[in-house]
Amino acid sequence: MTEQAHKITRHENVTAARELGTWLRALSSFFEPASHPPGWAGQAEAEARDYACETRVVRDVLIRCLQLIASPDEDESFGGFVLEEELSSGDATARAEGGGEGALPALGEVLKDACGLCDALLEAPAVRAGAWAGLGGMLTRSLAQSAAASELIDAASEPPGGVLRESLSAVADRVAPDELGDDVLAVFSSLSLSLARLRFVEDSLKGDAQLKRLLPIFALIRAEAGQVLDLIENRALSVEGLEKGVRETLDGTAYAMRMELRKAFEHELDGVCTLRHPLLVFAKIENAYGLLLDCFQQSVVALAQCFEPSVEGGQLFPVFHTKLDQSLTLRRELWKLVRFVRRASQDANAYHTPLVLERLKAFEEGSLRLLMYKDREPFERFVEETEVARGPAELSAVLHRFEAFLETLFGQVNMRAVLAHRPFEPDAEEEAEKP
Repeated sequence: MTEQAHKITRHENVTAARELGTWLRALSSFFEPASHPPGWAGQAEAEARDYACETRVVRDVLIRCLQLIASPDEDESFGGFVLEEELSSGDATARAEGGGEGALPALGEVLKDACGLCDALLEAPAVRAGAWAGLGGMLTRSLAQSAAASELIDAASEPPGGVLRESLSAVADRVAPDELGDDVLAVFSSLSLSLARLRFVEDSLKGDAQLKRLLPIFALIRAEAGQVLDLIENRALSVEGLEKGVRETLDGTAYAMRMELRKAFEHELDGVCTLRHPLLVFAKIENAYGLLLDCFQQSVVALAQCFEPSVEGGQLFPVFHTKLDQSLTLRRELWKLVRFVRRASQDANAYHTPLVLERLKAFEEGSLRLLMYKDREPFERFVEETEVARGPAELSAVLHRFEAFLETLFGQVNMRAVLAHRPFEPDAEEEAEKP
């Protein structure tokens, strides 16, 4: 094998090891009751409901893990590649093999047994709470006893390195007192790790992956976000002598995170497991991903700027300015469209169908791509209704409903985390429109 090929193989194996460790950690989170929507939390509801859907998700994750274990080259197994440079936890996989040369194959056998148990449970008419809990207990205990699983999970739980880590560490080093600096660094590290977890979601949305399989990843992100909130509210805010601005930033960050987490998990992801239509699943997953990505990035930027005002979002996240510019453009174009549709609905005789369609098509071919998938479909349906409207009265009725939809959509865009410090100013927008 050439040196270049060896480097590529090592990189691919390190990436596979990270993914495998993340899936194993996520499985444990998925069995925690708090990982599921609040409507299922009551004891009676939990015992009565069918966990077949969740069991299928676990089975899909186990199959993916088995694929990752089997993926490395025969001469370059997880036990043979070096992690000292790539993973900050050091020779994690080498230590995993310290349990014996069969540590990784033994982990594979554990996962195969769990997969077989999933198959057996799914043959029953329903998977009740006791069976679901038994599956979770068996898998959690087996993973805890596996040296390979423990080391892979530890390695995948290290915050990512690179420019982001260096920049945030430098900010935390300048925070006083040291006690607060330690807490801020821990918050930065946890949020950076959550952003790394979200890359699994991003890659899956771009590819053909089974999206319901991502639910354990979301469960893990929710659990780790809860730890961040606990760190801010019960430790950082308890540090003596906090400046007013620092206290307000910490408190505001915790509040914003709770709000966005509620939107993502209690609204977007609620019931996703039982949805059958692939496009609905895609829309829900995409929206939850977008909410969490904006929330975590905005939280990191707000905290960093609180202690180092010269820090810019673009320094920490290369796409931050792009997302801000896109959101500003989308908000401005939506506002213009709301005003146009409002005028057209009030005077359908002057704004005849071809003129209205020309304006709607222009938005459809431009800024529509900046909307979440779930919002594009209703927009396109309104365009179709406009096309078939017969006469001014029918056109006016369609546009009146369209106006209400666009106003709601405008409000949602205006609440994006990336626009938190860029309030909308309609007077300035009107002035900018004047020739």
